[in-house]
Amino acid sequence: MTLTQEKKKQILAGLLFVGLLGALYYNFFSGDDGPPTTANRPAAVAKKPSTQTQTAKGTAAPTETLVSSALDLASMSDKAQTGVSGRNIFIYPTPTPPPPVIPTPTPPPPPPPPITLVGVSPSGVIARTAGFTLTVMGAKIPADARASINGRTYPTTFVSETQVKVAVEAATIAAPGPLRVEVKSAQDPKIYSNAVNLNVSAPPTPPYKYMMMMVKDGVVSAAVKFDLDEETQIVTKGKVLGGHWRIVNITQDGLEILDTNINVSHTIKFSGTGDGD
Repeated sequence: MTLTQEKKKQILAGLLFVGLLGALYYNFFSGDDGPPTTANRPAAVAKKPSTQTQTAKGTAAPTETLVSSALDLASMSDKAQTGVSGRNIFIYPTPTPPPPVIPTPTPPPPPPPPITLVGVSPSGVIARTAGFTLTVMGAKIPADARASINGRTYPTTFVSETQVKVAVEAATIAAPGPLRVEVKSAQDPKIYSNAVNLNVSAPPTPPYKYMMMMVKDGVVSAAVKFDLDEETQIVTKGKVLGGHWRIVNITQDGLEILDTNINVSHTIKFSGTGDGD
């Protein structure tokens, strides 16, 4: 009798154990398509691992799943282009062209002066010579014309509409260089002329060298040498060299020579190549 009850207990425990195994099997492997496998699971659905817990009735809690979706690349590109979500580094702004260069208009040339000058006579003089009369030639010269040289007005004599005479003093041509000659009306400043040049050149220099001074029997003489001649010659005061170079004075410092052609004097410095007696 005792053994029979023990067997019953064992059989009952075995049945409970089989029922529990069946419940666990149903919970894990039941489904419409049969037991799930790695090969037939959907690619977009992934099961999130979870710990199986027993409910009060002995059933397992359902497993949570994580579902992912594809990125909307087109929407992201539209936002980048409109500047909503950021700047597209591959889209460059159109450069602003530089402003157009507007050329500066060239002013029209000034109108020609009412008086037209064509030249002067003489056209050139030598500096340091005496004063002279300058003839200015042109067209439409008024009767009250006044001539100016480098801006200074000089005594002017009206000859005709094509000519006036100007008295030029020696101080005006004391130095070489061009001089600007103009004519204008004494009454109306709007009547003026163009400018012409009077050329003033430097006077020629003596072609001699002062070698030494000598004094003998109270007579002062000098040894000079022509630039193109190796020989020296002795000269005294009043001696004329080369037809127009007159010895004016002899000193230890220099030899004064006058150009008799233009009445211009020069001083040749002592060269210091010898001593006098």
